[in-house]
Amino acid sequence: MHVCLRIAEILDLIIGFMVDDTHEPDKFCRIRHQDLARLARTCKAFKDPALDVLWRTQSSLSPLIRCLPSRLRTTKRYWGRRVVSLRKEPSHEDWFRLQRYSHRIRAFDHCSRSPRPVCKNTLDTVFSPNLSQKLFPSLRTLDLAVVGYGSMFLVPHSFLVINSASLPQLVRLTFATSYKSSCKLPPIHFKPACAPSLEALTINVRDGFDPVIVNFGDFPRLRSLNLSDLPFHPFHGGWELIHLQYLCDLTVTLPDGFDIDVHSSTQPVFPSLQRLSVSVGSLNQVTNLLLSTTSSDLSSVKVSCRSPATQSDIHALFRAIERNNERSPNLGTLQVHCSSTISSIPILPVKPGDPSYDLSRSTLAPLLACHHLRVLKLDVLGELGIDDAFVARITLAWPDIEVLHLFGSSQCIPRVSLGGIHELLQRCQRLRSLYIQIDGTTVPEGEPEMRSLSLETLDLCLSCLPNVQGVRRYVRILAPKLKSLIL
Repeated sequence: MHVCLRIAEILDLIIGFMVDDTHEPDKFCRIRHQDLARLARTCKAFKDPALDVLWRTQSSLSPLIRCLPSRLRTTKRYWGRRVVSLRKEPSHEDWFRLQRYSHRIRAFDHCSRSPRPVCKNTLDTVFSPNLSQKLFPSLRTLDLAVVGYGSMFLVPHSFLVINSASLPQLVRLTFATSYKSSCKLPPIHFKPACAPSLEALTINVRDGFDPVIVNFGDFPRLRSLNLSDLPFHPFHGGWELIHLQYLCDLTVTLPDGFDIDVHSSTQPVFPSLQRLSVSVGSLNQVTNLLLSTTSSDLSSVKVSCRSPATQSDIHALFRAIERNNERSPNLGTLQVHCSSTISSIPILPVKPGDPSYDLSRSTLAPLLACHHLRVLKLDVLGELGIDDAFVARITLAWPDIEVLHLFGSSQCIPRVSLGGIHELLQRCQRLRSLYIQIDGTTVPEGEPEMRSLSLETLDLCLSCLPNVQGVRRYVRILAPKLKSLIL
């Protein structure tokens, strides 16, 4: 064998051609498992690097259990599915031989293969306190639903298993479980001893549960927290949560009675927060939260409101964002959604033409101070007071805007013309997605003077378009690289 193939970096590069390491959202890494297995059997120099990649991410424990002798394992039916289970308890030597593969596992997460799950008793055995740390010394990511819980077992079982495990290197943990039952289930206590190094936690619990009890003060290293699907009542440990020193990403559903103003403390509130995604019962909740936040790095705010938001509520929110932008001029993403069904909770209808839900130009003006805005999605119940003059102000305030979605009432009278769209695309040359209502009564004669090479999506739904074909032709010339056009 050539001496170059003994260099680890070169071997990693060769093996990398067998891995589709995608970074796109909602997609996972695809590995050519058979080719990697063949490469591992080629020679000793290839064995360890190939096995490291082959075992790095698993979506079940069954490939590991099937490495045990056949006398120790079996396959049986459980709830109509075939699952892998232990026939009898493996010896210490059997577990020791299994470590040659298990110590390479860094994640139990979604991957391109979907092997059979394992039974409940096998999970209990593998994640027992004395065994889990020895088998998985390198495990950093664990999704309990992927490992085999979810619909197969009672939900509390997954929490009991992880609480009894010992995974000192674990940094990302996901509970994504659901169980419908007529009986009331007890609160679930999540203990920090199982994962003292935890940095990212997702808790997704629904259908008949009392809140998950977490003392967030016991997880000082938390940087990412997703509590989006917890029930709508005060979550336990919430006050410790707002003081986490390193928390950067927070996704949370605030209960209707939550008010940060009732909690008086001299400690900083969300001192490191960068991205906030929140569902609220009232827009004033997130407004007060933003006014209390001490972070100077806030770059993304996403808000879903479960009740109608009036002009004064939205104006107060925009003023809070403007004030926060003075301290932290890094806001790049703002999404405010308060007009339709959110999380299966229908928003109460409002009286058509009610001016209290209309947004005037002065209401929107505070956002013009956010000069680093890249993404703005605004969906409200009332009429948006946007015209060509305000569009001109937008082009000056947000020259680098990439996504601009402005949705108002279906009964509003659009005031933005095709000329305004032309000016917007001319000055905002990075704009790639635009949703807006326009008045297309007048279609400019001749071809546009410029072309937008960045715009890919244009939604003019609910616009006033007497001459649809004329608007379509003009827009296609204005944005020749348009992939999606909705009129």
